[in-house]
Amino acid sequence: MKEITNRKKKTMTKKRKLSTSNPLTNNVFIFHNARFGIDLFVNAIGAKDAMQKFDDCQFETRDNWKIMMELPNQPSGGPNGS
Repeated sequence: MKEITNRKKKTMTKKRKLSTSNPLTNNVFIFHNARFGIDLFVNAIGAKDAMQKFDDCQFETRDNWKIMMELPNQPSGGPNGS
């Protein structure tokens, strides 16, 4: 007969949810220029505020820029967190 062992399941801890809908949440937005490899980091309260700050810089050729948002929790060591 095979002996059955009781293995403890690995559980992930609950992570803080990113609040993109709260208008008072201050987030870091990253504007990446694909042509020149330049990253512009902007602290803003929501996407509209980030885009306004970017427009205030008056960069040429807006098509060269992509917008990203920094997440508060970054992956660490793969899907199992190891």
